[in-house]
Amino acid sequence: MHAIAKTAIAARCGVLHRAAGRRSIDHRSAGSNTASPATFTPNTRADAAETGSGQNEPQVAVDQTGRAYVDWQSSAGVGGSAAASTDDGASFNYLSDPDPSRGNPIDGDVDMATTSWPALVHTASTSGSGDNGIFFGHLNKGTCGAIEIRDSSSNNAGTTWGTADASCAPAQVDRPWIAAYTPPANRGTPTAVANTEVFNEYHDFASSEIFVTRSFNGGATWDPVQYPAIAPTSVEHATTFCNSIPSGIAVDQWGAHQGRVYVLWETADQPNNVAQGCDITQAEAFDHVFLSWSDEIGNSAATTPTWHSTAVFNDPCAPNPPTPPAPTCATQDVSELFNSLAVDDAGNVFATWIFRDITRTPVEYDVYASESTDGGNTFGPRHKVNHDAGTHYMPWVAAGAGGVIDVVYYGTPAVEATGALNKPMAAPSTAVWDVYLEQSFDGGQTFGPANKVSDASDTSGGIYFGDICTTGIFCSATPPGSNWGADRILFDDFGVAIGPDGGARLIWTDARASHTGACIPGGTVSCQTTHVMFACQSGGLGLHGETITGCGRTLGARIPEVPWAPGVVFIASGIAVASLAGLRRRRFRG
Repeated sequence: MHAIAKTAIAARCGVLHRAAGRRSIDHRSAGSNTASPATFTPNTRADAAETGSGQNEPQVAVDQTGRAYVDWQSSAGVGGSAAASTDDGASFNYLSDPDPSRGNPIDGDVDMATTSWPALVHTASTSGSGDNGIFFGHLNKGTCGAIEIRDSSSNNAGTTWGTADASCAPAQVDRPWIAAYTPPANRGTPTAVANTEVFNEYHDFASSEIFVTRSFNGGATWDPVQYPAIAPTSVEHATTFCNSIPSGIAVDQWGAHQGRVYVLWETADQPNNVAQGCDITQAEAFDHVFLSWSDEIGNSAATTPTWHSTAVFNDPCAPNPPTPPAPTCATQDVSELFNSLAVDDAGNVFATWIFRDITRTPVEYDVYASESTDGGNTFGPRHKVNHDAGTHYMPWVAAGAGGVIDVVYYGTPAVEATGALNKPMAAPSTAVWDVYLEQSFDGGQTFGPANKVSDASDTSGGIYFGDICTTGIFCSATPPGSNWGADRILFDDFGVAIGPDGGARLIWTDARASHTGACIPGGTVSCQTTHVMFACQSGGLGLHGETITGCGRTLGARIPEVPWAPGVVFIASGIAVASLAGLRRRRFRG
């Protein structure tokens, strides 16, 4: 939500083509994690065509050909383009601008989604026939106000876009997230984009209700109604009043509840919400993670869609919302910053968040995950994701086969304490941060080794050094004496998505280019400026059990999924290769 120019990027990777088929099989092995160390391509600056700095909050989506699209906020004042690459993310070429009307002073909070894949590893045309679409959303000036959602769609890999207002919120919009669902009958056909359901989650600046907007024609037009997404008589609704942080929207693509829409958010206890700054300040310990789901929001005939709300996590000090915690029990904050959710191919729902568990040693901000196996009605116990001691922020999750997930986050060995109101205390300027990915193959019960994705030198500062402020737009007004961090240089989120090869594509905010001279750990944190960096998984296991041998390249699935086609065909950069020998003769990078 700043004066921003955004850029969308695409990186094309080869994919392994297998027999079409629905992959709703659950592959978990309880308590047994088969993850092996993952490797990644060299980090590549995705915004290299921009001469300025200040790019931040990037997100990524991957279409069914393996093309990865990336977009971000920018303070550089550079407008108008998107970009693509056919070289496994190693180079980026700008495409057309998703929203030519951008440039409004309030312009940002980007996200992306794609049409649903007809098969998990299907390779389809990107010639503009409508079978393979990309959807882009951001905040910009709309017909109804200065801060509304503008969504764009493209059926030709970003060569051209159609743009429309996707919200009409009287109290304006903050932090929208986008998701899409193509009905099975339309997937991989020329009618895919035109029949895709597109959804946005957001909250407003009044009641801070969680809302969802919807389109049934690929974003060409939008339902003018803003649909509240919290069950009105639920304890989640009573607790959330006037203060929420929307944390993601997802749709069941392949599982037991195909088309079911899920939204995630976090909030504090109602007395704290009201007393300590509704909507804006985040000056309280957000101690609840809630979720709603609906089977009716995707039905155009449902004019008042029903939502079902539940708790993903309640702080042990406040186990029965909306009853507030006892004065002697201090709740811990989960708002570092956006949390996330994903739905795997079997329809299991995963949520990730940050929590400071005071029963553990050391007491620190860690990443946790929880799974719902009953369509979002209940969630199991939380499980710690990271293995190391330190501080961990901004988790994001991507899901694959049943029970299989990637979780990414920023991490530093420095352990942050708490400041006023149990918000995180500022980290020292010697704290060095990196990007990590961890995998679980048992429904999030255990996680494999921590995989460092960023390749910046920790001696010179990693991807960033110092404090990461987690109070959002209030970072610039940190109260004196609170001991909170005030440095919002990395802003609030970054992204991960998997390709048809099962491998991860990551995009994050990165300050390494400014680590010269005195701008090193222990120096002045504000000396850092940012760009966005991209990496693709090049080794280890994909999220459907593939053995990955390069970005977009696999040797097949280690976990049984569906019967293999009699012949296995590898598709890479549009070239069909009939054998591994032929594959090796081709030139690939990664």
